[in-house]
Amino acid sequence: MIIGAGASVSAQSSTIAGRTVPEERRGTAVALVAAGMSAGILLSRLVGGALAHALGWRGMLLAFAGLVLVCAAGAWLRLPDHRPAPTHSYLATLTALPGLLRRYRALRHAVAAGSLWYFAFSLVWVALTVRLAQPPYGLDAAAIGLYSLAGALGFAALPVAGRLGDRFGPRAVICTSMSTAAAGAALLCTGLDHPAVTAAGLALVDAGCFTAQAANQARILAIDPHRGGSLSGVYLLLYFLAGVAGSALAAPLITVGGWPAASGAVLGALLLSGFLALRRGMGETRGRDEATHKTGRGTHVPVPSVPLRTRSR
Repeated sequence: MIIGAGASVSAQSSTIAGRTVPEERRGTAVALVAAGMSAGILLSRLVGGALAHALGWRGMLLAFAGLVLVCAAGAWLRLPDHRPAPTHSYLATLTALPGLLRRYRALRHAVAAGSLWYFAFSLVWVALTVRLAQPPYGLDAAAIGLYSLAGALGFAALPVAGRLGDRFGPRAVICTSMSTAAAGAALLCTGLDHPAVTAAGLALVDAGCFTAQAANQARILAIDPHRGGSLSGVYLLLYFLAGVAGSALAAPLITVGGWPAASGAVLGALLLSGFLALRRGMGETRGRDEATHKTGRGTHVPVPSVPLRTRSR
């Protein structure tokens, strides 16, 4: 519980980055921070497995504890010390969080789409670990950890996705990202007998989920920049609960239906997330068209009169 509570601070770092840059660069800043987080998530599997093999699990944990202290010192020295003046008590802020979900429709859409792709992301990695450890594969933790290198495409694509989000908007990035992730899940549905195909599928799933997450957080910050921390807190709480559900469901799916059931569930969740993002965008476009139509109905636009010039005789 202590590790989980401490790790939640890193998820809020995107909110800090989004607050400290101009609005036109918000997507790029959030994506850059997300790239660092994604690199840590993926490479920790590889590095953690290697350290555990070399030093034992106690040595691995002590090594990571030392790195955390180094990061804490860096944050103390480098992060801005500006602190917004609190308008409510901490308890009042917590009790107001559910109201934000009811108040902001855009936040509900972001939670629904983001929860689905993080459910899929957690499910695919846990299911992959469980299945590759079973016969006929029988891989050890170090060998399974090598698959995490396939996710390097995910954080490599994040800075580009951030710039595209600043230019074309978060919705376009999310729809494109979910299409990419769904294509990767379709490759995974073909099975695990070909490591190259599996690695390509994992790379596409990770790239899609990570870039969509950066765009989604930029979209949430744009709802109300002054309440970015609270809005992000609501989102991340439900987002990580969906990830827990995906992790918990992975082993039962492998037991009941094998890899086809797990990969099929991943594909279904990603397709549904992409559909929700696309539907929301269509609704916004339709709403703008209706508003324009109502505003223009029955409105007389005066035509400026031009005085006639009489020719003098």
